[in-house]
Amino acid sequence: MTTTTTTTTTTTTAAAEALAEHAAPRRSGGGLRGALAFEWTKLFSVRATWWNLAIGLLLTVGFATIVGMSASASAAKGVDVASPAPHAAAQAFLISQLAVIVFATLALTSEYSGGSIRTTLQSVPSRGRMLLSKTGVVAGVAAVAGFVFSVPASLTTAAFMGEYGAYTAGDLFATALGASVYLGALAVMSVGIGAVLRSAAGTITTLIMIVLALPQLMTVIGAKWLATAGEYMPTVAGTVLMTQDTEPYGTGTALLVLLLWALAAATAGHTVLRRRDA
Repeated sequence: MTTTTTTTTTTTTAAAEALAEHAAPRRSGGGLRGALAFEWTKLFSVRATWWNLAIGLLLTVGFATIVGMSASASAAKGVDVASPAPHAAAQAFLISQLAVIVFATLALTSEYSGGSIRTTLQSVPSRGRMLLSKTGVVAGVAAVAGFVFSVPASLTTAAFMGEYGAYTAGDLFATALGASVYLGALAVMSVGIGAVLRSAAGTITTLIMIVLALPQLMTVIGAKWLATAGEYMPTVAGTVLMTQDTEPYGTGTALLVLLLWALAAATAGHTVLRRRDA
């Protein structure tokens, strides 16, 4: 009798647990998809994101105006202006890229300075998933921003270059696509280096050295091998992509150079993130 009662009780309990499990709502939003949604919400819930993107657009168009006026003045003096307007507009990204670097850097380092990185890691315990989702969201936004920034910059440059600003739809698209890839790669580098240094000032300074200072220094020092190495800095590769030039190498090599820089920064960031406490 006791055995029968125990068996019946066990069967009833198992049935109740099965029914409760079936009736309970399934959890959703986890995994990589949930982490991406989490990072997207955080990124666009702060004003700094909107301000950085707006400043990036203004800087790009503003410097494109200067480039266009300069090209027009040079042409009036008899200087050959052979580059189409979108290619000339690519020069504007030498300064406006800094806004994207700041935007991408603050997406991670601001969490360390404010202490919210602990909440982030509690919400997404897998550090690799957290870094991947943050990098994916930030790089995606930066890539779209690069494409969007490039179009008005090219149109503005063409307007100020006048008759010397002719270009084709293919030129416009190629420059915008190159800017998209370049700024996306810069965003990946920013997040990766930010994960290593955990400091906004240190990360931004390091990136300024990489994208602006070092390419110039490596060229003017005079050593041939150093100048050759300088051709493989991110800025040079980004310029090749935006202008579709074949010097010092083609777009395929330029894309590979940017991918290697981005991969190196992301790998370093992931390694340090896994080994350090928050």
